[in-house]
Amino acid sequence: MEIQKAYYSLQKRMASALTDEDHFIEFQRLHTDEERVKFTLDLMLRYNVLPNVCPATKNANESEKLRTLGNNIFVSKSLTNTSYEQALELYTKSIAYAPYPSEQLTLAYANRSAALFKLKKYEECIRDIDRALALNYPDYLKAKIYIRKIECLEALEHPNADNGIKEAQQWLDKMPLNCDYCKKLKETLISKDKMPKLCSSKRQTDAKHKTKYTFPEIKTPNTEIPCASDAISIKYNKQYGRHLVATRKIDPGEVIAIEKAYSTLYSLDNMYTHCSYCLIPCWSNIPCNYCPYSMYCSEECKTLDWEKYHDMECSVIPFMFKLDFSTTELFSVRIAVQAVKESPSIRELRQELREVDTCNDPRTKGFSKKGTFENDKYRSLYSLETNSEKYSTDYMFSRCLGTSFILYYLATHSNLFGSPLKKDMSTLVQNTDVTFIGGLILKHQLMLSCNAHDITGYREVEPFSHGSAIISFYSLINHSCNPNVFKQLRSGHMIMYAICPIEKDEQIFDCYDQFYADIPKTERQECLLENYLFTCNCLPCREDWPLFDDMKPSTNLNEAVKREFAKVEERWRLLMASDSKDDVLNELNVLDDAIKMIKILHYQAPRPSREMCIMVEALKWCLLFEKD
Repeated sequence: MEIQKAYYSLQKRMASALTDEDHFIEFQRLHTDEERVKFTLDLMLRYNVLPNVCPATKNANESEKLRTLGNNIFVSKSLTNTSYEQALELYTKSIAYAPYPSEQLTLAYANRSAALFKLKKYEECIRDIDRALALNYPDYLKAKIYIRKIECLEALEHPNADNGIKEAQQWLDKMPLNCDYCKKLKETLISKDKMPKLCSSKRQTDAKHKTKYTFPEIKTPNTEIPCASDAISIKYNKQYGRHLVATRKIDPGEVIAIEKAYSTLYSLDNMYTHCSYCLIPCWSNIPCNYCPYSMYCSEECKTLDWEKYHDMECSVIPFMFKLDFSTTELFSVRIAVQAVKESPSIRELRQELREVDTCNDPRTKGFSKKGTFENDKYRSLYSLETNSEKYSTDYMFSRCLGTSFILYYLATHSNLFGSPLKKDMSTLVQNTDVTFIGGLILKHQLMLSCNAHDITGYREVEPFSHGSAIISFYSLINHSCNPNVFKQLRSGHMIMYAICPIEKDEQIFDCYDQFYADIPKTERQECLLENYLFTCNCLPCREDWPLFDDMKPSTNLNEAVKREFAKVEERWRLLMASDSKDDVLNELNVLDDAIKMIKILHYQAPRPSREMCIMVEALKWCLLFEKD
């Protein structure tokens, strides 16, 4: 990796000058992230260590290569849905690398439409055909995709199929009928004209493909925390730091908070399968016009992404991918761009953050001047813990070196500082705006390591990561291997529910890693120490509660409760086995009955309880598949 090579090179040069120990002692004495970045930039200048890579950009040859690979799969024998999906992925990458506009782009759209047609994704197929036609798809190939579009409209029983036929006929009238596809298209049009007209009551295909989610209601909002219920408040003490406690009794299933993520980033594995802005999976995504690393489910998301941060990061992330930077490092740049754009100027941003740094009350650090914790403002995010004091000097220096590389490209290839700066390290070292933003990028990397939230979806019943989110208010919740809340992400918002009765003054706990009943104590604690830098001392860890498979049925339950529990569990199992969970959820009425059963079990079968584990899992799944 380039960063590691530069790091070792820098260490070697420092050692040869017999100043290695002095440099590291000096580095250890630094107190702020900005000082650390400036120190590292200065060392890079002194020892002539400069980033020097050629980034991957839009490339017609690469686009053609990827499209050819997709074609090779598409024309092979014994094709299955898996084969079509493999071809589709290659066509999507071809679209990502194709210059805009270009023949490569229009051909890739048309080829992907063929794969979508085979996968019976007719609406997505039509969208790709229309994109190819809008980009001057070659006349000699148009007949083929017009036939495909008409077949899609017919398969969808679309009321506007006649319009597609008329459009094809108008084009065909201008063309000579000396090719097989033109003859086939004419025969298709004749046969369609003789068919009965479609009923206009059938559904449209040009409706917005993303439905708007209706959020549950927070009945009594919190005046200090706008995204939360007044059932919780922020507290502080030396043992737990900032944390959340219940101000009254909270029932299972109750909505405690609905917080919009400050920022999100796709998992790198999902780069070509998910929208870069809203992170939803998409079969027919469209590319950024300038870089091959951002794809979108719609023009709307593409525009919003550009306005929010991609206009600045677009010219930088190709270098970062070439250098094999991690998701955390990519995410740290995105947050820095958002912070700068949120403020009138870098100077005013620096002044605002100075106010946060000098706040004497650890409970209200990052609060607005109105005395509220604004989850959509950078100053609230800035106040989160980084645990920088827990990292080794080597680790911190390596992070600083990576940050300095990022900063070099951000300063010299984007307009974040007004216009691209000269590719001169001495200029960067002396620019206080540059070193200030570098300090924020370093801070974000450390912050994300212990505060980022995984955005999880589900394929059937298996969890699947869409990406990561940074959500400031939820980051105040402490960990327990036996949590009392459950979170899910909907439409860019994290919704937090209680999953068991929470008494007044009881602390709110999330589970950062694994539930106590699923993973042995030793493994849980190793993961938490490695990823979050603390040794868990929650009740399940202190008492070493058993795993689920080792739990015996509770002996405290009477026969009536046992019978009711068995009924609820059976209906939940039916829900899990259903192919359309959202359709049968209300019919089975598992949600309300699971909540009632949890209330009973909370007092009659206290944890560790096999029955409580089952009912909490049933509640969580009902919340996941609850209708919008």
